Order: sequence, then C-alpha cells, then structure tokens
Amino acid sequence: MTSTDLRTAAADRPYLQSTIHPDRGSPNLRSRARKVAKSFLSIHRPDGSHNIFLFSLPRSGSTWLMELVQTQPGFKTCDEPLDLRNPFVRAHSGLTEWVQLYRSADMPTIAAYFDGFCRGSLHFMDPNPVSRYYRPVTRRIVFKMIHGCEHRLRWFADKFNGRIIYLIRHPIAVALSRESYPTLLPMLRTEYADHFTARQLAAAEKVIRHGDKLECGVLSWCLQTSVPLRHRQDDWVVISYEQMVEEPQRIVEYVCSRLGLPYPDRMLRWIDKPSHVKYKSDQATQQVLESRDAERRHWLVRKWREKVSPEDEMRVMSLLEEFELDAYSPGEPMPAAHLMVS
Repeated sequence: MTSTDLRTAAADRPYLQSTIHPDRGSPNLRSRARKVAKSFLSIHRPDGSHNIFLFSLPRSGSTWLMELVQTQPGFKTCDEPLDLRNPFVRAHSGLTEWVQLYRSADMPTIAAYFDGFCRGSLHFMDPNPVSRYYRPVTRRIVFKMIHGCEHRLRWFADKFNGRIIYLIRHPIAVALSRESYPTLLPMLRTEYADHFTARQLAAAEKVIRHGDKLECGVLSWCLQTSVPLRHRQDDWVVISYEQMVEEPQRIVEYVCSRLGLPYPDRMLRWIDKPSHVKYKSDQATQQVLESRDAERRHWLVRKWREKVSPEDEMRVMSLLEEFELDAYSPGEPMPAAHLMVS
C-alpha cells in the first residue's frame, strides 16, 4: 500500500490525519514571552546522573508517572518533546512532519535537538515555576515520550545517558481515550514498517481501509507497542498502568529500586494526586485516584469494558494475536503475568 493509497483510505476520517499545517497552533506574543522567560528562571547543570526516558502511549498514565519521578532530587520534566502539533516543538527541533520521527535520515536532527535539552541550552519545555517540585537548578531530566521513535529506545538511552521506563496500558482503554492517532499512517509509510511481516502489513491495510475508530486505535497501539516489547532490554523498567493504579506502593518501590531513586516516600505522598492533565479524565476517575479504596481502584482499570460489547472486544483484540503480542488477552483487563511486578 503506497503513501498515496494510505492517505486516500484515511481521507474521510479526521482521527487518522497526520498532516501538520505550518500555522497550526501558532503562538501569540504572550505565549512566546512565557517561553523566553523560562530560560531565565531555570538552570540545568547535569552532574552525570542518568536521565530517564519514559516511553508510553497517550492516555496511559504517563503524565502521572512523569510527575512522580519529578519528586526525586535534581529532576525537571520535559513533557512530550516530540509532539509536532506544538509549534514551539516544530520551531526548536526543525521537525515538521510525523514521518521524520521514523526515518534514519532525520536522526541527526533529533540528536541535536535532544542534546540541547541535556546540555541545558533549550528551556522552552521547562516546568512552570509554580508547578509541583519546580527547581531553579536541575541535574537530570525525565522525558515523556508518547509520540514517535518507538524503535529508538535503546538509542536514546545510549546517546543521552538515559534509563528507560516503558509504561503500558490496555489497548482498548487507550483507544477509547484517544481523540486521534496522528502517527498511525507515518509508521506504515516509513522504514518503521520494515519491523512487520507482509501479513501484518496487509492486516493493517485492511483496518485502515475498512476498520472503525476503535479498530484503528488498537492497530496504532499494536504498531507502537510491538517493537519496544519485542526488543525489550533487561535494564528497562517495564510497568503497567493497571498495576500502578491497583498496587501503587509496589510499583513505586519497584521503580525506585530499579532506577536508584532515593525517596519513594515522596512518590507515595503524591501518588493519589491526579496529573496536571486531569481535565482529560472524568470526575469519577479523578475521585478514584484520590482515594485509597481498593475496590474503586479495581473498578477504574476495568471501567472501559462498560463502553465496549464482548463481541467488539473480541474483534479488536484479535489484532494483538495478528501482531504476536501477548501483553493482554481478550476478557482480561490486567496485563499478562510476565508484565506484572511481583
């Protein structure tokens, strides 16, 4: 299926559009001034400690986890540095198309961009000075990566003195929560497609031509998740949103132990606080996250099943089998045993 065929098949479905218009989200004078001011309010002086690259998918709890990591000494956050819908990201990175996140030819551009963050010369994504755990002087960065470069986790770790956290969530829960899948077509239009068999690519083409929004969302999940899980490294910290909700203390202690983070108590103090993107979660979700009631947390990781029929669940979950993914199974909201922290 050619790039033209893919675009034609997706033409009447806004949630599959990947074109970024140059003037989209053009910042006004006030927002520009705020970004400039950040460069005078923060100093980044790396001391050799590892940065953390938190890879995940949108609507998977990544902001929540990023903010928990920020409670640890010396950290600042870098929230979605590859979201090309952000005009400041486009301006500072030199990247203007989603396909560039999947092409080897664009890796030098990406490397120079991230080097700016790590050396302390790029500040436009620094946290707001009134945010939780804001620090005027920082030593380490936790990068939240939920768009693109799913085949480059090891590269980021090696290139930028990083450790990897990989956070997963049930594909249907993610698909239902997302508004669009802007990297779905770019993954299939670039060398990233070489990670999949002809049969898998044919299945993807069928979904793009004939599938509904839920199927397209689960397909995007499969394409984004398959490569990292297939190439998982022993030193990566792989955890699930579901276990993070149901067993927060176990997950916090595990993450801190694996990454050498000294103050799990700080994380636990904030674990019940919704992230700064809580406006995307309904009120019931926010209330459950602020509660320590085990039954309510149990309900939270399963509530997506109220929106999907058993037949639709079986239909879309068959895509995981097609892509040889055993992370989740039909009828089971929790991840497979090998992805659970014991």
